[in-house]
Amino acid sequence: MKPERIDIEQARRASGLRIVTLAMVPSPWGEALKGILHIKQLPHARVGHMFGSPTTTLQEWSAQDSFPIMAWNDERPRTTWIEQLYLAERLAPTPRLIPEQFEDRVLMFGYSNELCGENGIGWTERLRGVHEQVTKPGGDPAGVSAYLGKKYGYTPEIGRRATERIVSGLNALTARLVQQKARGSRFFIGDSLSAMDVYWAAFSNAMKPLAPDLCPMPEMIREMFTTTDPAIVAATKPILIEHRDFIFKNYLELPVDLS
Repeated sequence: MKPERIDIEQARRASGLRIVTLAMVPSPWGEALKGILHIKQLPHARVGHMFGSPTTTLQEWSAQDSFPIMAWNDERPRTTWIEQLYLAERLAPTPRLIPEQFEDRVLMFGYSNELCGENGIGWTERLRGVHEQVTKPGGDPAGVSAYLGKKYGYTPEIGRRATERIVSGLNALTARLVQQKARGSRFFIGDSLSAMDVYWAAFSNAMKPLAPDLCPMPEMIREMFTTTDPAIVAATKPILIEHRDFIFKNYLELPVDLS
């Protein structure tokens, strides 16, 4: 069932489940949330916010200006990936995306945080891109990188170390999948789908996007979200992309709807 499309003012006043995501870009946090709701078949209304549009209402509603936002009835809006996952799990306990066993749950949240959390792979890739833009000849005429750098804590030192940190994280994810494959599992954690699989699918699509017929987006955006750093490209082993493609094909919506 396709989500109802509403604007931000309607979302603020509405009841039920609503999300606000960035439109026309494969923003990994937003796409992961959309994937979780798809897997759980949770009906919701959706706001597609265009980058650069005013965020005054969003700030008044959620006390911040980042995406995605997830809201349920008159409860406070959820603004972080972990809060959003817990809310989705509460609203639709099955299929379970947080493992039941303690050890698997610790692993799932640990790996997910290294991907989605502050200073994780996704966060650091954003800062690496900022560093690339602000240090190259011609800089960033639109000022987008300067805006993101200020928002996410960019410094030249962080930018210089970003590639090393991302490569280290990708190597750890590769080792995990190799270990899981050896024991006969197709998933990051245990023997069933978890949120970590969804997060990797979404975050890898923001570094090495799916083919245009599977994830349509403006060519300028595709170029922006295609990582060309040689060390990161080399660390993105085939098993990582094979896993991404397996999750999309079997559990997520294709073609991806970025609206």
